[in-house]
Amino acid sequence: MLRKLLSHAAIYGFAAQVPRLVGILSLPIITPYLTALDYGVAGVITAYVVALSALFSLGLSVVMVNSYAKHPLHYKWVWRQLHGFLSGWALLYGVLLSAILWWAIPAEAADKRWQLLALNVLPVVLFAVTEFQAIILFQLSQRPVPVAIRSFMVGAVTVGLNIYTIAHLKLGFMGWFYANAAGSLTGFILYSYPLYFKEGMWPIFNFKWKRIRQSLKVSLPIIPHYFSFFLLDTSDRLILDLLKVPLPRIGLYNIASSFGLYFAAASNSVVQAASPFYLQYLTKSASDINAAKQARRLTFGMQVLFLVATFILCLWLKELFILLIKNRELQQAYPLAIIIMMGYNYKPIYLGVVNLLTYREKTKALWKISAVAGAGNIILNLIFIPYFGVEAAAVTTFISLMYMGYSGYTLKEYKQVAELNYYPWVWLGITLLALGAVFLLKDIEPINKAILTIAVGAGASVGFLYFSKRLSLT
Repeated sequence: MLRKLLSHAAIYGFAAQVPRLVGILSLPIITPYLTALDYGVAGVITAYVVALSALFSLGLSVVMVNSYAKHPLHYKWVWRQLHGFLSGWALLYGVLLSAILWWAIPAEAADKRWQLLALNVLPVVLFAVTEFQAIILFQLSQRPVPVAIRSFMVGAVTVGLNIYTIAHLKLGFMGWFYANAAGSLTGFILYSYPLYFKEGMWPIFNFKWKRIRQSLKVSLPIIPHYFSFFLLDTSDRLILDLLKVPLPRIGLYNIASSFGLYFAAASNSVVQAASPFYLQYLTKSASDINAAKQARRLTFGMQVLFLVATFILCLWLKELFILLIKNRELQQAYPLAIIIMMGYNYKPIYLGVVNLLTYREKTKALWKISAVAGAGNIILNLIFIPYFGVEAAAVTTFISLMYMGYSGYTLKEYKQVAELNYYPWVWLGITLLALGAVFLLKDIEPINKAILTIAVGAGASVGFLYFSKRLSLT
């Protein structure tokens, strides 16, 4: 099981994450032409776009996943109707997004307002539904190669244009938005043929409203859950903006946060690869305890992988910032990046709860995990940022991510359907110890970091082999 998971994750990761890796390696090329102000403007605008993105799909991915699993012969009829409905909704969504951005674009970018509106709104309205459905279809049908190839090509276009527009044309923050829009167009072109012509997934615009209402009844309660990812990942920049923190300081936080998001994006290759396995095990778990054990083993294996990866990366973040960020002002953000990146260890243990609740269609309980975590992050930011600045935003993000990962195990809805103990508080303790250790060790000499890295890597490898043999993961 784990070998297949990691092979699929490698396929997703190699193609999809190589451009992202190139993007990170391009930082020495573009950062001499960027300022903290550029990062601040881009961070604020992106935060508003991400804030509204939770509304775009209306949570209907849950309906798509469940219809694929429960009605494998008829799911396309459901998906095509949802495609038609979402295509109409995208137009209204574009109007809403335009209105919010018109108000939210910082004064420092006011002269580029119309360009920014076009580059952020049109790709969503015209292209997003196609890519949204295609990726879900390939993921559920365990076809990682098509997604990986297309992600590689989209990433290559985006990174190439980032370098060209920022380092050559010297467009500053505008370079990011031109590149992202071109990437969206590329993704639409690449996904249109397989989705529409090979799979026949043309949208049905004359959809049945009864079907849409039934679907929305299941999906709408999950919107607060999706919105919480914005509240955790990017709302800090909005709070910093609303509290009138200077844009250069927001820019420092933005680049620190971006390293956490780099890891989150890279880890999504593992999550994408794991989703079909979880679906397979959950389908059988009600009648087969071995399937439930396999789901737990999958969760534990991913948790160990995430902990080791983030510990080693955070240990070397100071050196990575010096190597990649050719800007002394921006290099000072690495301690913030350590705190934020360690927070993203929450994802595997979080999946153990959320996948089970979603499959059992107990989506109404998800807000107790995600919405509370997101709202808590905002409240803590409003309280502490005025006193402690951007450092408080990093700490509150970590606290909120831990709540997101572990609070679900206390819900009565989860306890009613849980088959096995996932030992969440043990994993939480290990994560806190790892954060404390890496923060204390962040400034030790590189030779000592190298020795520690070898020791941690060797220990993890031995533990993985033992764990695999003992629990029959291979």
